[in-house]
Amino acid sequence: FHMKKQISIPKTHKYSQLGEFSEKTNNVWIVLHGYGMLSEFFIKKFECILNDSTVVIAPEGSNRFYLENNYYRVGASWMTKLDKEKDIEDNISFIQTLYSKIVDEIGHTNFKLNTLGFSQGGATLVRWIMSNSINIDSLILWGSDIPKDCLTEEKKSRWNSIDVKLVIGNQDEYINEENKQKVIDLISSYGLKYELVAYEGSHKIIEKELEKIAAGL
Repeated sequence: FHMKKQISIPKTHKYSQLGEFSEKTNNVWIVLHGYGMLSEFFIKKFECILNDSTVVIAPEGSNRFYLENNYYRVGASWMTKLDKEKDIEDNISFIQTLYSKIVDEIGHTNFKLNTLGFSQGGATLVRWIMSNSINIDSLILWGSDIPKDCLTEEKKSRWNSIDVKLVIGNQDEYINEENKQKVIDLISSYGLKYELVAYEGSHKIIEKELEKIAAGL
């Protein structure tokens, strides 16, 4: 007779950081990578928005795996369909603990908090945001969709308190016009206020577009 059980243990989570916290820090970015990426490489895309008052934090998904058969390159993911709910809980706990560490290091919460989720990281980011009441200034979903479980009636006021941007490349190999329209129809029927940002390019962070978006926040 087979029984499936679980046990919770302490676990070390990795994250990458650009910039240092100081009395000048008034702008914090929390950015989540996509499937098969590592935070140390993903965060390099954000060097273009760095300045003396900005710090960028990139948590890393705790599920790691080899990307190729030669066992050379390693990537990470936020979840799979297996034990998905437990992964969601663990991710929320990780990012919440990391946010508390950020506040401790700065010494106050009087800073602008911008968040960006790329591809698979978008769903993880949204679920964390919808699990708390932290003041989030902007939510940028880049090449990502929104989990339907976060589009509930009780979450509407939370959504309306955040500047939401959907960023989609016109050559994104994972989001065709039909899929893009499905996402737009879903959030439009929900009544979510958002800005759609289109750019020339594929499924990746384009620094010049990121700079433009950041300048407008």
